[in-house]
Amino acid sequence: MRNAWPSDLIDLCLVVEHGGIGAAARALGRPKSSLSLAVRRLEDNLSVRLVDRTKRRFDLTERGRILYESIAPLLAQVDHITSDFRASSGQVAGALRIAAPYEFGAHHLARVVRKLVSRNPQLEITVDVQYAPVRELLGSGYDVVFVMTNGNLTDSGVVSCRMFLLERALFASPAFLDQHPAIRRPEDLARIPLIASSQDRQWRFADEQGRTIEMPIPEARIRSSNASIRKQAAIGGLGVTRTVATFCREEIRSGLLRKVLPAFRCTPLCVYAVINERRLMPATVKVLFDELERDAPDLFIEMREPHEAELR
Repeated sequence: MRNAWPSDLIDLCLVVEHGGIGAAARALGRPKSSLSLAVRRLEDNLSVRLVDRTKRRFDLTERGRILYESIAPLLAQVDHITSDFRASSGQVAGALRIAAPYEFGAHHLARVVRKLVSRNPQLEITVDVQYAPVRELLGSGYDVVFVMTNGNLTDSGVVSCRMFLLERALFASPAFLDQHPAIRRPEDLARIPLIASSQDRQWRFADEQGRTIEMPIPEARIRSSNASIRKQAAIGGLGVTRTVATFCREEIRSGLLRKVLPAFRCTPLCVYAVINERRLMPATVKVLFDELERDAPDLFIEMREPHEAELR
């Protein structure tokens, strides 16, 4: 083996994670030639082609994919171990990759990440809006995947470290409510336009006596998994939408939106923070959870450690 062997493996992983040599070079501030040379040198050392050069876009061969999927977790483990040692001396440094749905990432993680970086200037954080399956995201190198569900997370083989319950409510524009003044109970929603998530099949409420009311959503004027699209549609007077209460805080203050049926509580949204099963939590992940917990009184109505059985 040549001395460049370990660094060539690292360069291959960086190229894959950035989606190609050119993108990796721009992101890392390195010449394309050095990354290209590292990949070719690795191919020579292994006597196997790792990159499919017959395609216009960057892609790995089958052997290249197997190598990357075998090496990337090991390199991440090394990064976590060194971060743990730095943390023991009062420093937290390294890379932290987070995947989260838009509704949670943009409006709940944003300020937490800002505070985290200010407290740990050597920590490099990537936050991507993702909706792919948990296993796929964890296999792609993410350290933490936030998942929003209406109930328990059912994926086995992963560990949920925290669970948050985010308060949800119904919202509509003042103009829309002026046109539909007779919304007094959840059953009244059946007669008006609704703006729902792509996954919504029913909305569940609890009245002041704690009784559960289920409102089927067989049809909706607009469906979207993007909470921002749903909110903008509600602001435009297109219907009533359900979303996380803090997501509409500014629009409520400015008068663009009003709460609908405030006497009826929507079921909260469960948010799991999921990591790969491992004996020790990386220091980078731990400081993220600590920062979320400090910020929790403002963001969350409840937080607890879920039992592992809930994940199966």
